[in-house]
Amino acid sequence: MSPQTYTSRGNWLRRLAFAAALFVMPMFSSSIAEAGVNVNTASTADLESLPGIGPSKAAAIVAYRTENGAFGSVDALQAVPGIGPKTVESLRTEAEVGDGATVVQGATNSGSGAPSANAVNINTASTAQLDTMPGIGPSKAAAIVADRDAKGPFSSCDELSRVTGVGAKTVGNLRSMCKTGD
Repeated sequence: MSPQTYTSRGNWLRRLAFAAALFVMPMFSSSIAEAGVNVNTASTADLESLPGIGPSKAAAIVAYRTENGAFGSVDALQAVPGIGPKTVESLRTEAEVGDGATVVQGATNSGSGAPSANAVNINTASTAQLDTMPGIGPSKAAAIVADRDAKGPFSSCDELSRVTGVGAKTVGNLRSMCKTGD
């Protein structure tokens, strides 16, 4: 064969490989894009790929789940120090929770499901425990305990809105981390 034949055949093979890559790559990239980062199993490096999550927040997520167990919802990330509602909203489409077999994409928590495994019982929690909940600082935690002592236990987490300084938005953000019984 002449050198031109090898060159033509080499170009043809390169073009074929390029065409195959153009056909196959979208299939792989769409499945990769659909897979979110599971905040219950991801490494700190994987967590850093989420919007608004840098090295310190990624380490805080891993430390929190190690100490408190798996997150029951993406909203439960708000219990991690340094992560608030805006951060959760920014990562909602890319984050998911699950145990490796069952995975739930980061939809908002409607409050209709069961609280997460690390939910705080607002009828028995100390002010220090209440203070760990997103949107509840030391003064609101003290107000919750004072209200509970004065008016009796809460029948639902929605009743937190009876506490001065705790609004509907805060109650909505707490639903996955709040419970009233065991």
